[in-house]
Amino acid sequence: MADEESPDEVKVAAIVRPSGGGVIDCLEGFTRILQGQGYLVRGLIQRVIPENSRCDCTMMLIDLDTRAEYRVSQGLGRQPGCCQVETSGFAEAGHVLRRAMADDTDLIVINKFGQLESQGEGLADEMLAIMSQGIPLITTVEPPSLDRWREFTGGLAGEIPPNCGGLMRWWDGVRPRGLPRAFRNVATPSRAAEPPNHTDGHNS
Repeated sequence: MADEESPDEVKVAAIVRPSGGGVIDCLEGFTRILQGQGYLVRGLIQRVIPENSRCDCTMMLIDLDTRAEYRVSQGLGRQPGCCQVETSGFAEAGHVLRRAMADDTDLIVINKFGQLESQGEGLADEMLAIMSQGIPLITTVEPPSLDRWREFTGGLAGEIPPNCGGLMRWWDGVRPRGLPRAFRNVATPSRAAEPPNHTDGHNS
């Protein structure tokens, strides 16, 4: 990984998706399944917001925790090249990932490693920081950015086909073992609270 020390085990993978193809619904469904199982999953999922008389590239990043929205691009019309990146949105969304790194988190989701990240911009710094801490990270990548992704991760990242079965197999290899974190504080009966174990014999 560029300019970073690698942890003993890098728990990172990317879903390799066809150019223009979508796996975001599958990725979000995967996160909801894990959250329902008691794992603490945080991060950012992408949404495309349709607008009348605008091209379909107005994109938002959605905080999995709070559902807060961060606009990262918008359409400027129907003509070619109508998308404009809003870098301020990426800067604001980066706080979501830094908060996830500071809290107890089992998995961090980032919608994609795209053109900005391949140039060291966008959410690239946050991705490197997550990997350096050894926190499991899942993202997506399209074929045009795949070589740069491999360079970015030092060839240590897994590559997953665009289906939920591949996601589950990867997660089984990196997930925390034992009781999921959200259930660890559930009270269990204390041995001290158990009634004494009397015997039928008489004391001499």
